[in-house]
Amino acid sequence: MKKEQENTLFRAFNLIAILFVVDGHIPIEGELFNFGGLFRYYSFHLMMFAFSSGYFFKEERKFKEAVVHDFKRSVIPLYIWNCIYGIICLVLSKLLGTTFGEPLSVYSLLIAPFTDGQHFVLNLGAWFIGALFLAKFLYRILYFLCSRWKRTDIISFIISVIVGCGAVTLCRRGTNFPIFLLRPMILLPGYAGGVLYHKRLESLDHLPVVPYLSIILGLRFILCAMNENLAYLLSNCSYFPCNAFSVYAGAALAIAFYLRIARLLNNTIQNSRILLFASRHTFDIMMHHGLGIFLANGFFLILNILHLGAKNFSVSSWRTQGGYAYAPDGRPEYAVLYLAAGLLFSLMIACLTEKLKKQIQKMN
Repeated sequence: MKKEQENTLFRAFNLIAILFVVDGHIPIEGELFNFGGLFRYYSFHLMMFAFSSGYFFKEERKFKEAVVHDFKRSVIPLYIWNCIYGIICLVLSKLLGTTFGEPLSVYSLLIAPFTDGQHFVLNLGAWFIGALFLAKFLYRILYFLCSRWKRTDIISFIISVIVGCGAVTLCRRGTNFPIFLLRPMILLPGYAGGVLYHKRLESLDHLPVVPYLSIILGLRFILCAMNENLAYLLSNCSYFPCNAFSVYAGAALAIAFYLRIARLLNNTIQNSRILLFASRHTFDIMMHHGLGIFLANGFFLILNILHLGAKNFSVSSWRTQGGYAYAPDGRPEYAVLYLAAGLLFSLMIACLTEKLKKQIQKMN
């Protein structure tokens, strides 16, 4: 069977998205690449992943086959790493006196990956993996139900937008609707948009770069001016300052913008082994960057203990806050160090797990 050609355009697109995720989790004021607030990460970066995943939706794959495939690729690794991070938190608490992270229990090991996902703190991006799996599952059901009609992708997209808008409205009203359902419902229009783009819109995307980006920047500016803040918290569905229209219009504009940026970066990704490796392991970066940021603090902790520098490093904050970051006088350039640490550590884990998989395959 002929091997399917790798889509490096979406490799570049996903690499941009994961860069925003890691930078957004660094607790130092400001975001490195948000265009002065015009593209605040939390208004679109996770929707980028939903869109990208939807782009690769395989209509011909049977329902059971698709669900089993997604379960093996995302849910099983999610649970494995969830157990590992639970053990890491336990060991850290015993050896170093850290107090963050839930204790090991049936809930934290089996249920929390979907109902919380940030319970062990150091793998704070893991909640999204379960949410995206459920969004795929919901769309697969929706697509099956709509398959009796022509233009199934368009009908599914419209229904997805209605579902997403309803979920955003529930969040804004502060209802007690289960968070494990709200998250995938909000992601659903992004996933459906990826399907629609692949089937109908991609062939129309030929506008020259300068007018294309200028139009998007102008529309994004207008949308930002109309809203106090386009950013929202999907992780706990507790903060939605803008309405559903602004949530999805803002995401659509940002996705369109970074799709074109990804196209411009496509050749660079193709010719860089490191960038290509990183773009193939966004799961690993999503899962492990929090621990990389935490370990970067170890360097400053050692300097502090040995009285060689970092005198303002807060040992108590490091022990109690898994997301603590050292930035003397609030200097934002320290975020670059934590960004590098989160990315490099994640890629190191990805490299090790890849080698482990190969060894297991050889044994079998």
